Amino acid sequence: MGWTNRLVPVDIFTASYRVVGKVQVASSGLMGMLNDDTTSYLRVYEATLARLHMPTKRADQHEVLEMTKRGIHAVCVRSRENVGPLGLVRGGFSRVVQYRIAAISQVFEFHGLFNWAGKFDPAAILVKGTSDFLALYEGTLQAVLFPNLRVEAPGMLINRRKIDIFVHLQEESAP
Repeated sequence: MGWTNRLVPVDIFTASYRVVGKVQVASSGLMGMLNDDTTSYLRVYEATLARLHMPTKRADQHEVLEMTKRGIHAVCVRSRENVGPLGLVRGGFSRVVQYRIAAISQVFEFHGLFNWAGKFDPAAILVKGTSDFLALYEGTLQAVLFPNLRVEAPGMLINRRKIDIFVHLQEESAP
């Protein structure tokens, strides 16, 4: 078929847990797998769970863990390439502009670089289209109620359905 399946190390964040493990992805990368609407769950291998208020203390461990995609707030990866192929991430081959953004959910604050074709349009980004997960680069994730939980990642996918606030940061106001 030409598909290469590989395991990608991930940090997955839900409203109450951090799940560290590996996810099997095909050639479309993590972006293609998370935005695949033919499946609503995610299988995580060698999964270690920690509660958000104690992010470095192991709460549980499983060889295989199943979780719903709708419960995921963000997935962080150690390499930009693990997000997915550039054409898929950008949604085509039109001229892409990179914006420094902040996105806030009820649980997390996200900052990073977001690629978008053309003028920054939060309504189109958050409401239109079919992709539930948006790619951020050189991102940071900060838990709102637990300031000791801060993660920096070269690549990050955030669930747009969880986002309450989305803003383009001008360079002088960037974190």
